[in-house]
Amino acid sequence: MTQAIIFALLAALGWGTSAIFVRLGLQNLTATPGTAISLAVGTILIGIVAVTAHGPTAFNLNPNEFAWIVLLGVLNYVLGRYLNFNSVNLAGISRSAPLLASAPLVAVAMGILIGGETINSFILLGTLSIFGGVILVATGGGRG
Repeated sequence: MTQAIIFALLAALGWGTSAIFVRLGLQNLTATPGTAISLAVGTILIGIVAVTAHGPTAFNLNPNEFAWIVLLGVLNYVLGRYLNFNSVNLAGISRSAPLLASAPLVAVAMGILIGGETINSFILLGTLSIFGGVILVATGGGRG
């Protein structure tokens, strides 16, 4: 469990830092080529990491696993990144990046509906707190 928390915090650090680079990169590009370049570089790098860590067996997937990974890739990496890059370009980092923190609400709902997970009062309170904070940041806390 501790390792999972460390990985999640490192992921948050990476996403938070990447928002700055997205903003800088999109000063001279639109979201479409920015997304394409980001995906190409990411694919190459993760391919190198996967082969280094697991050898050629890293890509041994059955058709069902492959289909789920393709769906994940389309939703998260292509569509999600494209929409994220557009939001950074249009709204700026300070408004768009915190909105990404609403992902726990979607993840909890999908985990319950599709993944068969259960929710307890701590998960519910934490999820609602994060979502409430995101709403306050995005709306300026009621200030115009």
